[in-house]
Amino acid sequence: MTNTTFDLQMNPMVRNLLVSAIGTCKFAMMHKEHPVTRAIHEFKLFEGQSLEHFLERIKAAKDGQKIKMSIKDEVLIYAAMDLTCKIYLTDLGDKMEQLSKPVMKEGKSSYIEIRSTLLKGCQFVMEGMREKLSGIDAFDDLVEILDNYLIFD
Repeated sequence: MTNTTFDLQMNPMVRNLLVSAIGTCKFAMMHKEHPVTRAIHEFKLFEGQSLEHFLERIKAAKDGQKIKMSIKDEVLIYAAMDLTCKIYLTDLGDKMEQLSKPVMKEGKSSYIEIRSTLLKGCQFVMEGMREKLSGIDAFDDLVEILDNYLIFD
């Protein structure tokens, strides 16, 4: 892996997007027999402890603070966002919707609106990451796995 570092400036939108994507992946990992979880383990995309450590860094960062990210961090972010998009298209997305129904009745936003916003945010960030990180072996290897091997019905 390259020693290049990247700055990520924290703000509420970035924090919420990262926390949501990581939370979605953690939810998937609780379902050990699900194809998404098996793929995460098979391709060694990340483990729960690395997600938890990264989540702590994100939550601890103050708005306006720049966090130094390694290529490993960037790969984790991209994997979490890509998997979030895929998870919402599987039965796990349906399970998340069922679990959130009681909470959603009290809020002003619907599950569909929140999911749509999250998916659009992930797609936007992923496009930028592809432009910025393409050509870095660790990133290109991850993209190949996610695009060609992690396809779920």
